[in-house]
Amino acid sequence: MLRVSLPYLFELAEQLDGLSRLPDSDVKLNDIYFPLIVGAGAITGLTNSVYAPYLRSSYPLSQTLLSRINAETAKKLDEQIDRWLLWGIRNTHSQYKTVLLAELGSFNTYFVTQHGGYDMYALLSAGETIFPSDLGTKVPEAVIDAREAARALAYEVPTACGFHAFRVTESVLRKYYTHVTGGQAQPKVRNIGVYLHALRQSKKGDEKILAALKQMTDLHRNPLIHPEVVLTTEESIATLGIARSVITAMLAVLPVQPPTTVTALTAGQP
Repeated sequence: MLRVSLPYLFELAEQLDGLSRLPDSDVKLNDIYFPLIVGAGAITGLTNSVYAPYLRSSYPLSQTLLSRINAETAKKLDEQIDRWLLWGIRNTHSQYKTVLLAELGSFNTYFVTQHGGYDMYALLSAGETIFPSDLGTKVPEAVIDAREAARALAYEVPTACGFHAFRVTESVLRKYYTHVTGGQAQPKVRNIGVYLHALRQSKKGDEKILAALKQMTDLHRNPLIHPEVVLTTEESIATLGIARSVITAMLAVLPVQPPTTVTALTAGQP
């Protein structure tokens, strides 16, 4: 997935538009050198950009137009350029513009709309920031799921958002369990319900945290595991809210983890 730069496309249109305004008369190269060079640079930049593999129909015309421009800019600045040569550039530009616009119009481009009070840039580029700031230093393995939960919300895949929110919670819960039990062996079945039962059996953990985890399981996780259940966007936002609340409480008692290979890998994820 690549972010579309709208300013780049706007500037590209402006740079190419100068070719349509070339004069309909014989002129010296010096008088039209700037729009020719700018237009050539725009074409070269586009055909070497990330968009290039998807510009198939317009590519041959872009190269024809570029060749016509280069043939003229290679001349001396005080040399006279025939009006018919300029007409050839304008005509090729017109054809190229028509095909390029049609091709750009067929791209699968979407505008990601706002969801709740979440910043869209954060959801797409730094999803871990919607969770407590010490998540990455205390439970670095949870960062990848935190980012996936945020992206799923941004792209309106709320059930996936809820799924990853629970994975983040479960990752933190495993660390919390180890900490409050003094390193006791982890349960064989690793889900929130089993951990809750084990913590209550051993009489460990803060009761408020356990109550919040039970509420989260009863209201959100248990329904979510059924394949016929599909979350709405509002429900996924609610799931994120309660997940963040209980994660904050658990992280408050966890120590900072020393840097590891996992820490470095999660920190380097886009």
